[in-house]
This record gives sequence, C-alpha cells and structure tokens, in this order.
Amino acid sequence: MKIGIAQAYNGEHRRYLRGAKELGAKAFLFDIDTPNWVKNLKPADAYIWHADTKEEHYRIIHDRVYFFESVIKKPIFPDMNQYYAYNDKIKQSNIFKLLNVPTVKTYISYDKQKSLEVINKIKYPFILKDAHGYGGLHVHKIDNKKTAREYIEKIFGPKGLKHDLATMKDYFYAEEFVPIDKDMRVIVIGNRVACAYWRSSSGDWRHNIGLGGEARFDQIPKKALDFCLKFNKKMNFHWMAYDIFVLKNGKILMSEFACNFGIKAPTMVGYDIRKMQAEYIIKYLQKKYGKK
Repeated sequence: MKIGIAQAYNGEHRRYLRGAKELGAKAFLFDIDTPNWVKNLKPADAYIWHADTKEEHYRIIHDRVYFFESVIKKPIFPDMNQYYAYNDKIKQSNIFKLLNVPTVKTYISYDKQKSLEVINKIKYPFILKDAHGYGGLHVHKIDNKKTAREYIEKIFGPKGLKHDLATMKDYFYAEEFVPIDKDMRVIVIGNRVACAYWRSSSGDWRHNIGLGGEARFDQIPKKALDFCLKFNKKMNFHWMAYDIFVLKNGKILMSEFACNFGIKAPTMVGYDIRKMQAEYIIKYLQKKYGKK
C-alpha cells in the first residue's frame, strides 16, 4: 500500500510518515503548497494532509481536498467532510443547532446594530471569539458593556479587529462564559476513543495545553466518551478531537471540534496518535478497497 503525505509547516507529516512506515506501508512526502503541486504529485492509494491552520483562508484547503476527491479520485485524510467546518466556529454552531447537540449559548450577528442589541442582554462576562481562531488564540473575555462596544466598533470598522495574521471583520461571535475549572479533550479515531483527558490551568481561564494548561488522564466519565462517539458516528468522521465541558450537574456541552489537532499531552504519556491515525487509514483502505 502506498500513501502520499503532504508536507506542512507544522511538521506533523513526519509523525504520519514514521507511523505509516512502521505499519508496513510505502509512504512518501510531497509538497502541496506550491502552484505546480499537481504536476509533481506521485500516484498513491491514498493521501494524508494535516494542513497548517489557514484561518479565514480555509478555501485553500477546500480546493486541494476537492481536487483529490473529485478530480484525482483518490481518498484523502482528513476528507472534505471533516474539513468542511474545520476552524470555523460559525459552521460548527450551525451543525450543533441543527442536530440539537447541547452546546454553550452562542450569539452570531453580521449586523452592527444587532450586535449592540446582543451586548445589552448577554450575561457578563462573555467570550468573544474569532470564528477561525484556534488553540485558545483570538478569544477575548469581555467583562463589561463598555469594552464590548469598543470591540464591536473595531469589528464593524473599516479595518476590522486585527490579531496576528487574522482579521475578525463584519461579524460578531459571542459565547456565554462557562465558569468551570477544567474542560475535556476527547480524541476519537473511527469508532473508538483513542484517548481523553482533562485540561486545566491555574493562571488562565483558558485551558489549552498550548497556552500552558495541564493534562490529567484519570477519572474520565464514560458518559463524556459516549457523547463524542455518538456525534462522531452521526457525522461519519474518520477522526476528530472534541473539546467539551462537563458541568457540575453532569450535563455535557460540546464546545468545538477539529480534525487537525495537537498531540502534546497524549504524546507525553505514551500515546502515538499519528500512528493510530495511520493504522486507521490502512485498515480503512484494506476494508473498502481490498488494498494490501
């Protein structure tokens, strides 16, 4: 079995390459971020592209994935089904609403006046988010109406709200603040949970590992795992990392999900997530296409 793995600035392609080769697959790397990437592409049974986060420029990812699936007609992982709502909180919020998935109360507006009306009724503090942010970045805890108005003025201003390489412009995305001391990351691969862990931080209301949060892998409620497995099956995802809130009364709220995700915490305790993903791909191809 031959698997092509797209190189990415995040370096994750090396982990997939190692994992695929350890499992006996013939794997090679290729450059997908050049204008002539198709011309230099070698044939393979399937491809992997753990794309760099491109924030609001996600169309670059969608164009490439579509080309693999509909023109080259070869499976790519993650696929368009997984990438559709990747790093897009608005799309994910719409999915949760349509499927009646319990989630944090969310307010979305594309109008300045309506956004000002929201901040008159929303509970404080609330969380203002860039819809294409990731890893706990580009989120703001808003403590009062004055600050909220200032952000809205920037968002609907001529330049928008700029941060790093991204710009939040002409839309307002806010979530009610959930006062909990930890959240949970659940990684699902196929029809099983690869691993799950609590994330907490003593110095920040955000619990992301990349921002200094700590991971704990014990006392994971089965109810939380079943919650994510059920959603993963319903959406027919190959894999996904879910961020969820487990409230004191036991209720579970979905926060967001990502098909490309960090593995710092699982790696530290011995989980080889990328190899698990490579193993899933190989078994998937063997079952669906009879590949060896």
